[in-house]
Amino acid sequence: MKWKKRVTVLLAILMVFAVSSVVYGHDVPDLEKEGSITVSMTYSERPVSGGTLTLYRVGDVVSDDGDYSFVLSEEFAGSRLSLDDIQSDQLAKQLASYAKENRLDGVTGSIGSSGKILFQKVKPGLYLLVQSQAADGYLAADPFLVSMPVQKDGVYFYDVDASPKTELEKAPAEPTPTKPAPSKLPQTGQLNWPIPVLAAAGLTLCVIGWRLH
Repeated sequence: MKWKKRVTVLLAILMVFAVSSVVYGHDVPDLEKEGSITVSMTYSERPVSGGTLTLYRVGDVVSDDGDYSFVLSEEFAGSRLSLDDIQSDQLAKQLASYAKENRLDGVTGSIGSSGKILFQKVKPGLYLLVQSQAADGYLAADPFLVSMPVQKDGVYFYDVDASPKTELEKAPAEPTPTKPAPSKLPQTGQLNWPIPVLAAAGLTLCVIGWRLH
């Protein structure tokens, strides 16, 4: 009977470990898998077409005992910026300034009629999006950061939908130029009043000349 009790205890211990492995198990990102990033540009919840967006890879994924974070990519390592707070608007602006100052190359695409742009074959990492050319009548969106993949409810997704944190703003209307008042032009047409005056003066001179003669 003792061996039966031992088997029962052993099975109970194994069940505890089995349940623990299910509870604490979590999805692991596939760092070799390619995905995509789709960006939507809107104003008052309506799509805004036109303009361009440039995609820069600013961070690589690193693993530390099952925890994943980002470190600066080779191109952006010279900026010496910290990627601890990837939600920071200031960090995105600093990375965008570094890319502009150092003339770094990114992937640039045009925003379609649906207000969306799709970047394909994107490897896992942290990406910076900069609106290099604004749509007609709108101001350029502020730079922003997007990670790929994204984790939701413990599951990693490799096709990411993103958009700027704030909607686009309309560009201020240019003031209508005022037309200057027309200046008074000098009269260039023929004047009629000197004709009778000159005729009378000529006749008077003729009479005076005839009398003197």
